[in-house]
Amino acid sequence: MADWSIWQALEEWRNKRHELDPVFARAGVAPELDSLVNRIGLDLRREAPTRPLLTGNKLRDDEEIGRYHQAYYRHYDEPLEKIDGLLRRSWVPEAGPIADLIRQEVARLRGLLKEHPGTHPAFDDVDKLLQHYLHLDHPDIMINPEVLNERRRLLMDVAGYPLQVQNALKDPYNDSVPPLSSSSFRDQLHEKMAQYLAAHWLHSKVITHWYISLALDGALARKKRDATDDARIAAMMKRRWPTLSVMMPQFEQADQIWYLLITLIAIASLFFELWWIAGGLILWLYLSVGGHQRERKEIEARRSQLAARASSMKMTRDRFAHNQISLERLSFQLRQLDEQGEYFDDTVFALLGLHQHEA
Repeated sequence: MADWSIWQALEEWRNKRHELDPVFARAGVAPELDSLVNRIGLDLRREAPTRPLLTGNKLRDDEEIGRYHQAYYRHYDEPLEKIDGLLRRSWVPEAGPIADLIRQEVARLRGLLKEHPGTHPAFDDVDKLLQHYLHLDHPDIMINPEVLNERRRLLMDVAGYPLQVQNALKDPYNDSVPPLSSSSFRDQLHEKMAQYLAAHWLHSKVITHWYISLALDGALARKKRDATDDARIAAMMKRRWPTLSVMMPQFEQADQIWYLLITLIAIASLFFELWWIAGGLILWLYLSVGGHQRERKEIEARRSQLAARASSMKMTRDRFAHNQISLERLSFQLRQLDEQGEYFDDTVFALLGLHQHEA
């Protein structure tokens, strides 16, 4: 999946689910701030309320002038409130010093409106500061553009990775991502998770949800693979009947050669009348039949156990995909489903605890 298409997929998600807006804003991408600054500029240039005509009645005129001053203050305090709201929105953290200058200017303007009621203050300075804040080009507060470029690269490379996997799974000819059940995919996924955990500015419940879903999909794929792979199930057994395949698991025809060799030696021992050797080998072959039958029963029992756990894991994954399980509850369930830590490591549980203190 090309970089531009990953960015496009992220943009589509952002437009559909605005939870990603703060992440894009920290990378310097927030077109909605441009519209908000323009609206604030128009509001600051709106025509002020008309001063009331004096009637000559001092008491009544003082009341009208007082109401006029209050309306005048509210007229310009409204866009100043919008500026405060703008500064509370997510934006590039390095723009914080510019935001402080804007707050100082807003406080100065409010002071002028109160000290000189009904007097139009000059808003040119705050307007310039807002433009510097938006375009990150204040002459005294320089922001390295490489910082933003690196964040946008991480946004595509790390936040966009789950979307890349999703896209690869839809296309059977797309080999940009290893199979979910492979150790290569697990290593790649954990590397991306570690990068995501290290990039604090990138943290978002939406992206965390994507990564946890990928971890569940990968674990489920490995669980299904383990449930259908006799060799893997046999390797999990602590006690196995001793054969050549146990000592040389990479050798596919090990058992056939092993038992053929024992049979030939037993036949040769009978031919040369070596009764004790022949009897021992024949007994070994007889016991081997029982040992392998016992192993087969244990493999089937473990297969049923793995299949049941795979079914439970799939149910948990489906409930999480439909937002029926919180991250905290999911952490507890995954520890129950993976008691030995075969499918989920500390990185996954670190992600699950990432947002537990958020409101």
